[in-house]
Amino acid sequence: MKLNALKPRLHNIMFHTHTVSGIVISFALFVCFYAGAVALFMDELYRWENPEARFEAPVPSAVDYDKIVQLVKTEIPDFNPDKQFSMVPPNKMNPFVWLYGSINTEDGKTKRFSTSIHPITYEIIPFEEPKTHMALTLYELHFFHQIPVIGLYLSGLVAFFFLFAIITGVLTHWKNIVNKFYAFTVKGKWKQIWTNGHISLGMITLPFQIIYAVTGALLGLSILLLAPSAFLMFDGDRNEIVKTIRPDAGRTYDQNAKVVENGVSFNTIYHRVSTAYPNKEITILYTANNGKEDGTVNVRVDDKTGIAGDGIFMYSYKDGTLLEAIEPDQKSYARGAYGVLIKLHYATFGGIFLKIIYFILAMITCYIIISGVMIWRTARDNKKYTDKQRRFHHKVTKGYLAICLSMYPAFAMIFIGNKLVPMDLPGRVSYVNAVFFLSWLILVLVGLFWNNYRKLNRNYILIGSVLGLLIPLVNGLVTGDWIWKTLMKQEFYVFSVDMTWLIIGAFGLAIGIFYLKQKENQKDRKGVRVKEIQRQPIRSKEPTPALQNFSDNNAL
Repeated sequence: MKLNALKPRLHNIMFHTHTVSGIVISFALFVCFYAGAVALFMDELYRWENPEARFEAPVPSAVDYDKIVQLVKTEIPDFNPDKQFSMVPPNKMNPFVWLYGSINTEDGKTKRFSTSIHPITYEIIPFEEPKTHMALTLYELHFFHQIPVIGLYLSGLVAFFFLFAIITGVLTHWKNIVNKFYAFTVKGKWKQIWTNGHISLGMITLPFQIIYAVTGALLGLSILLLAPSAFLMFDGDRNEIVKTIRPDAGRTYDQNAKVVENGVSFNTIYHRVSTAYPNKEITILYTANNGKEDGTVNVRVDDKTGIAGDGIFMYSYKDGTLLEAIEPDQKSYARGAYGVLIKLHYATFGGIFLKIIYFILAMITCYIIISGVMIWRTARDNKKYTDKQRRFHHKVTKGYLAICLSMYPAFAMIFIGNKLVPMDLPGRVSYVNAVFFLSWLILVLVGLFWNNYRKLNRNYILIGSVLGLLIPLVNGLVTGDWIWKTLMKQEFYVFSVDMTWLIIGAFGLAIGIFYLKQKENQKDRKGVRVKEIQRQPIRSKEPTPALQNFSDNNAL
């Protein structure tokens, strides 16, 4: 089956545009997808990374949220309840109650803080800094949070150019896109193998990639997109467009409003919403201008299964009357669009199985990115380019591969670092992050000395797999929760992390060993070839032709 082809000039424009846009963003896009794939399980990872969270969470409705607020006010004198603060009820993945608020500093300013409260003993964990931040570090990496100020915008631009590359790629291969899909093969030259995988897997994951390109661009560049929308629709008032999307976020408060002594309690609001929506989970309670006459207590709910199953309710702190409501499953387009955008990007619907599907598709997308780099490299490994140009192409490819492929062992290192750095060590989050970023940097620098792409890929797989196999061992040695114990105690989140690393490590080690055996076989074939040439009689004075280099520099 053949579709109508683009005109030659337009085809060339699309082809070169796709190539340039793809190669420019390739390594940054790989980081986004690879880190984002792991960050999908950010909540599920918490019990593993924090041994203190390995206890049975109580029913959220049994927690006294008013008591928690009073305890925080007592234990943390600098806590400023007038500023917006929020509480996250306990759940199966994270059994603590988390409070996020503001404290007054010595210079008269305020800064944000977070603290966790044990939902049974009501013990307040020291709030100076979190004890663990591993999953959040990987989550922040996927939108370049570590780059100050512009990190989020860079991730949005990468997503935007990714959408551009998708569109130009589809148009480039439009003529034979169906034929190429069914003609997939792993035989032939490496350029053809990379091209077949790039196109076929790209077609399979096309809807997924479009979703992430669009949602990533909108989330990363939301401020830049809201500004012209506010100018065109609301006379430049960005607060009005925020009110349209999130009425709770666009509400203004009077800091000098009258103080109300006996306002509505958090417990009352919690039970009112949970009774009205028994099939929904209350994900967060938050308040603004608390204790004042115009203060509000807000509740977010979600069923975690439907794409439009979330809602927001805003109550008056003064008398508990309902001020605003975004009803679950009954939202208008304007009020539901942002929530759908969030759910599509973070896979917060459909349960754990949807996250697994997202993870697999993200890993396939990482392969597509790498195959695109290899297509670009092999297409330029010919006599049309000078030696200087070919060396430049080789260095660029090697650098891209080193940055991308070294993420596998570096991710294993942050899991190991999370266990080896003592939980009570002050500033442990910085040490764990240093283990991750320094190991990643060292792995990248070492990889730059491996000129053979096959060797580079093989070594990273072997290093990452060995480290991955060590993760369950380190967890058992440090915490005493060996993999068989967590299974018997039904600590399934902890067990799943250890078992996943065991499977990935064993599978990767098998691939690495296959690489090594393949290299040995190539050496044997090369030795046989040398002996055959040596046994051949010399019939002329012409020099013996150079032996074939069996180490294919283009193959991973």
